[in-house]
Amino acid sequence: MLRTSWMAVLGLALALAVTVRVEESRVGRARERVTALALEATNVAAERDSTRNVAMMERKVARLLGDSLRIAERRVVQVTQHADALDKALGGERRAKYDLVATVDSLSRVVASTSVREAEDDVRRARFDVRQAPYTIAADVAIPAPPDSARMAIDVALDPIPGDLRLGCAVAEHDGVRAATIDATTPVRVAVRLDRVEQGREICTSTITESNRAHRLLAFTPLTAGFGRTLSLDGRWSWALFLGGGFSSW
Repeated sequence: MLRTSWMAVLGLALALAVTVRVEESRVGRARERVTALALEATNVAAERDSTRNVAMMERKVARLLGDSLRIAERRVVQVTQHADALDKALGGERRAKYDLVATVDSLSRVVASTSVREAEDDVRRARFDVRQAPYTIAADVAIPAPPDSARMAIDVALDPIPGDLRLGCAVAEHDGVRAATIDATTPVRVAVRLDRVEQGREICTSTITESNRAHRLLAFTPLTAGFGRTLSLDGRWSWALFLGGGFSSW
């Protein structure tokens, strides 16, 4: 009778342990599905997003930038990256790809210069020096008497254009997904349009993944059961049932 009772308790303990483990696995899969759906929703919002001027939307940002800089921002699509021909030629593993178009303000000036006539060839000549950031222009114009054609030798130099590209990961929501954004800071004379911007999911979710992994590695096991031979303090062997809890690695 006693043996039957012990076997019943052992069976219930094992059944409970299996049930707990199955439920933990089910909850884990459900959490993964929720995270996948949340990431999909974030990507849909990113696909529909467009380039915006942050300084026009945030006063604090506008004060930091002043009158000389602008920031273009867009949300980033987080998808698995696949190497193309250029990636293979470079021999690297691509993690992100950001397409942008930069447009420099056009030059529009009306300038005047005193012309000089050279008696020996009856050609009028003039020199023009124009500075309009980011352009520096030098031009020499020669206008001979008809029917000869006028000539202009022009040299245009463009200043170096500094830029700052930043990737941001938003604070994680309750579903563990972090929205990604890219910001391009340029001088006000340069307008930036962010086209297709995408990156691997691991860039903004690596911290969450590691956190979940650490949590799993130290997962608490509510119940551990065992049955076998034990040695008592008086030196006698007997059969016994072990019940307890602790931490498990999985």
